[in-house]
Amino acid sequence: MEKQMSMSALSDELAQVRTKKKEFLAQIERIVPWKEWLVLIQPCYYKGERGNKPYPLETMLRLYLLQNLYDLSDEATAAEAIDSRAFSDFCGVDSSNQVPDGDTIGRFRNLLVKNGLQEKLFAQVVAALMKRGMILKKGTIVDSTIISAPSSTKNKEKKRDPDAHQVRKGNTWHFGYKAHIGADKDSGLVHTIAVTAANVHDVSQTASLLTGEEESVYGDSGYLGAQKREDAIVRNKSGRKIKYKINRRPSQIKKLSGSGQYDAKKAEHAKSSVRAKVEHVFDVVKKQLRFRKTRYRGLEKQRAKCNMMFALADLPLADRPCLTALSRMLSRINEQGDPCFSRLLLFREMPLVNCAVLP
Repeated sequence: MEKQMSMSALSDELAQVRTKKKEFLAQIERIVPWKEWLVLIQPCYYKGERGNKPYPLETMLRLYLLQNLYDLSDEATAAEAIDSRAFSDFCGVDSSNQVPDGDTIGRFRNLLVKNGLQEKLFAQVVAALMKRGMILKKGTIVDSTIISAPSSTKNKEKKRDPDAHQVRKGNTWHFGYKAHIGADKDSGLVHTIAVTAANVHDVSQTASLLTGEEESVYGDSGYLGAQKREDAIVRNKSGRKIKYKINRRPSQIKKLSGSGQYDAKKAEHAKSSVRAKVEHVFDVVKKQLRFRKTRYRGLEKQRAKCNMMFALADLPLADRPCLTALSRMLSRINEQGDPCFSRLLLFREMPLVNCAVLP
């Protein structure tokens, strides 16, 4: 009896211990717009008119978020929800009977993909951030990253993923997809996503990443000549000409004279200091959320996965205290409409932007 009581006391004590996983899940619990997401998914979810009663929609959504947050397979998600106390508390389940199996989780994920709900969830996050003044769309940073795909042919078709492609980056060959993003130049939060095969050139996707409201566009040397393409957006919706501030290649700078190189390097550094904010989002997606390699086949599933991952990356980044303070400052600037005052404040607050990275 005493042993049983001591085990119960130990279980209660362990449940109260705060760990990094519990703190992170508590943050996700607080910042995810649960009500809006459930309303969006509900019309497409199973009605339970025939067969067994479906699992609660909120439980399925929470399991799906855990799967993306920790890069788990369907079976591993179900197992972790049973084994991990933090996961079961997050999902609100008390027994293994309340946790669906891996096949059910996979069917729910495919249901979201079939109805294009990941794209709608991402759009809802962007709309909420715009309402809070964290995405102003006055300038866009364009960039891309490679998402590796399995190159194995050990499948039913004995072929690699037909939608993926290989590309050479530096001296290394990569097989997979490429996620192209457009991020706000002030906050670094992503507002537009395009997913292609890895061999598609960055500059070809520039127009699809712009909102049409920009005053300036930043990008690395892979986007040189973007403003000269046939599909280029040269003027914004207000009729003003968009400034394309693209980094030049180092070989172009070396051809200049001594004083010319100094001025050119100074100008390139100014562009890079703005463009570097987009790397914060990639850091969250690839390092914290561990989305470096996809486990699914097909472009449609990659597009859905990337929309979900960048939505989950935007939410914690926007929750940083320094970025919240920056959004308030930008809202005041936008209301006053003073460009000189705007540039002065942005220069003074630049360190705040750079600290908007998850630990």
